[in-house]
Order: sequence, then C-alpha cells, then structure tokens
Amino acid sequence: MIRIGNAQVSLERREVFVDGKPILLGGRAFDVLATLIRAKGRVVGKDELFSQVWSGTVVEDNNLQVQVSLLRKAFGDRGLIQTVPRRGYRLAAQISLEEPGEALGRSLLRSLAETVEPLDERVNVPVLVVDDDPSVRTALGRLLRSQDIPHHLFASAEALFEARLETPCACLLLDMHLPGTSGLEVQDALCRLALPWPIVFMTGFGTIPMTVQAMRAGAVEFLTKPFDEDQLLTLLQTVRARAVAEGRKWLQARQVEEKYQRLTQRERQVFSLVVGGLSHKQIARQIGTSEVTTKVHKKNIMNKMQSRSLLELAAMHNLLGARSASLGGA
Repeated sequence: MIRIGNAQVSLERREVFVDGKPILLGGRAFDVLATLIRAKGRVVGKDELFSQVWSGTVVEDNNLQVQVSLLRKAFGDRGLIQTVPRRGYRLAAQISLEEPGEALGRSLLRSLAETVEPLDERVNVPVLVVDDDPSVRTALGRLLRSQDIPHHLFASAEALFEARLETPCACLLLDMHLPGTSGLEVQDALCRLALPWPIVFMTGFGTIPMTVQAMRAGAVEFLTKPFDEDQLLTLLQTVRARAVAEGRKWLQARQVEEKYQRLTQRERQVFSLVVGGLSHKQIARQIGTSEVTTKVHKKNIMNKMQSRSLLELAAMHNLLGARSASLGGA
C-alpha cells in the first residue's frame, strides 16, 4: 500500500482511499496516477503518459488535462500534481510505502510477551474475524455464538491491531480485500512480527496466484464466499487446535529469548562456541582467556538459561537461530 499524504493507493488492486474512505476513479485517471507514482517525482512527459494510458490510440491534449483535473479534485489537493510548462506533469507529494499496522502490531507483540500462563488443549481459542462487510461479520458472529466459540469481530486491520489481544492462542478469519490494505499485507505484517495466529482467508473472488501467495506464506485455507457453515466449523476445529500448538511454541521461544537477554556479550559468545562443540581449551584459546574463566562462563550460561544439559542448551540455541531467521535477523 502506497501512502501519499492523507491518501492510500494500491496499484495491485487499483484502489484509492482518502482519509480511509474509498474514492472512485476511472480507469484512465488511475493509469495516469499510477504512471506518476512509478516516476517517483520525475517529470513525466505527455508522450510518455499518452503511451502508458492510451496505448495505440490517438487522443488530444485536453483528454490528459481532464484526467489530471479529475485526480486533483478526487484528492482535494490542486498542488498534488504539478504542471511543468512544455514538459509534462509530476507528482509533487512525498510517496511512502506503508507497512500495515506495524507500530500497533509491535505493541500487541509486547502484550503477548507478558502472557506466561501455561497452555493446554482445553484452552478456549478465540476466532478473530476481520471483514469490512457488516453482513459477513453479523452472520459469522451469529454462527460462532451458536457454537459457543469465543470470537471478536473487526471491520479493519487497524481495529485488529489496536485491540491488543493478550493471547498467543487465536486464529484469524481474514478477508482478502480490506479498506486501505489487503489480507496479504496483513498476513505479511503478522509474519514479520512472528505472531503465531493461523490464518484462514475469505474472499468473494480469488485468483490462483493470490491463493498460491497466501498458502506459501503460511495460510491454512482459502475460502470463497459464500461458504458452507458446516465446512467452516469443521475447519475451525482443526485451526483452533493448531493455534494451541503454535501458541505453545511461540511462548517457549519468547521465554528462551528472555533468558538469552540476561547473558552478557561474552557469555553469548561462549554460548555459541559451547553448542558448536568446542572444548574448554579451544574456547579459551579463541576468546583469549583461561580455561577456568571459560568454565565459569559456561556455568553462568547454564544457570541463566535454566538448562540441565548441553543437549537442551543446543536446542535453545537452534530455537533462537530459527526465530532470528524468521524475523529477518531482527
């Protein structure tokens, strides 16, 4: 999603939102806007605009002027598109790529990190429904309520992140097309935050590439509306059980990370060398200290990590490495 001032633009879905509300643009006007966005502030000549927007068609200059005028009116900002005499047009506003819900998501992540209660198979996993269609939310709320399934209903991704739900065990029924963002972008944000909630996508119309992208990123299922209620309830049984397993792994990883943060820089260095199979003498030689000091470091590491064996310590090290990789080294 691209942010331009108070507006958001999705080139992939050809959607524009101003102050969070969708605005209607004709195909030509959107193509002009897309061409100016891709130019990244460069002046775009009339010939280039004609070839991009009216390829193979002979048109008059006033056709382009009309589309530019429509864009200025739609965005409510005459200075948004500058006219450069005898050269063309340029997008004057600063363009930024918006990461949906990231700041809010990190607050949610911190809330989840404080959840320390043990999990078991009986945990009551809530279903988080995110769909901007009120009728869909009402129908799903009624269905889940009839089965005594705890749930929360959200009209947007922002509302989901702002809720700061303090549970590592939940699953999402996520609409693919949301105001200001897409389900895939929300999925990407959750993945980058390493949130453990399994996702079931919902869409009124889907494409094979869209489905493939969602499944490759870890989605559990891709449902096309309208879907069978019994099919959904059966699916949710599996998804909610998976949410418990994913939540348990997530809590374990967070607890290991918290223990790791207690280690000094030297202890972290020794930690890696110990699980790498080096002897006390080899470690001492590599870090430039005595064997006695190395043994003290190792003892401190075992105590701080609450590890009973080298095998358990190695498993923790692997868990930390896998989590770091999933977060892009963050």
